[in-house]
Amino acid sequence: IEPNNSLPFWRLCVLESSNCPTSFILVLMFHHSLMDTKSALSFHDELEGYMAQYVGIEPSDTVNSPSGALVPPLEGLYTLSVSQEFLQSQEKYSEPSADNWTGAPQFTPVKTRFSSLWLSEADTNALIALSKKEQTSVTATLQVLVATSIFSVLPSTYHTLQGDCAVSLRKFLPEPVTTTTLGCYVGSSSTTYRRKPSFDWNEARRTKVAIEHAMAQKGGDMPVGYLAFIQNQHHWMLQKLGRKRMSAFELSNVGASSTLRGGSNFEIESMLFSQSSSACSAAIKVSAVTGRDGRLALGFTWQEGAIEAGMIKEVKRALKSEVERLVVSG
Repeated sequence: IEPNNSLPFWRLCVLESSNCPTSFILVLMFHHSLMDTKSALSFHDELEGYMAQYVGIEPSDTVNSPSGALVPPLEGLYTLSVSQEFLQSQEKYSEPSADNWTGAPQFTPVKTRFSSLWLSEADTNALIALSKKEQTSVTATLQVLVATSIFSVLPSTYHTLQGDCAVSLRKFLPEPVTTTTLGCYVGSSSTTYRRKPSFDWNEARRTKVAIEHAMAQKGGDMPVGYLAFIQNQHHWMLQKLGRKRMSAFELSNVGASSTLRGGSNFEIESMLFSQSSSACSAAIKVSAVTGRDGRLALGFTWQEGAIEAGMIKEVKRALKSEVERLVVSG
């Protein structure tokens, strides 16, 4: 889509098929500064509710917008504490070691590539049950699965990699923010992984502890809190170009959509979530969501040229095989 300053930073597209007139694909695209993915889930659920009320009457082409004030941004609602130690760590660039894989150095222009992987309902349910049995979370399990799969396709000279995980900060925010408010209220945590021959539940438990520790800081010492200390963000981003990336991958697991309403002519079935790649970010972004059909969908995005051609295909194959192995052995 060509830039157009007269249009809002979001799009809603409806994809129909003449072969299947009873269903359609709804695509919501938005700039991350407007909303996080929890907001997107809320949007879909709300839209489904309004469509369920449709009784065949020709709708009005006039929409009355709310007159209330916009919900404040994250920094307007909550103080994100930053320690002196964390501030110094963010201000100083320390290049990852040679055995730490991060893809190609950061560069422009950005051309996003995308590929998806769907797990069956049976494998999704098994993965959820196994994670609970092993005293970890699905998000932590997914993080280790992605790290293990990346290692499996990398040369043996790479021994470590860093994985970032998006975390919701909504539970710490005051009213009017709720679980369904449209806005961007996310932080992140990072975990370093060492090469192992296969998936390790101990690593999943360690990752869960790391995420819980980050959440216990209540938004403190997170990169999102450091943004307020940057005087010139344009210059700050430009100086990253040419430098090695810090992370191999970034996982964002938004969880599952709400329970099935039932009895409606309009119901959400499958869901798929993706993000655009970035010039200055992790080499691979993995976006996870589970739809009403019970299938976990993983959206892989990467900047063309940032990783080797065909790498994601191999990572997907390795991840699917690892999940199937866990399900059988579990």
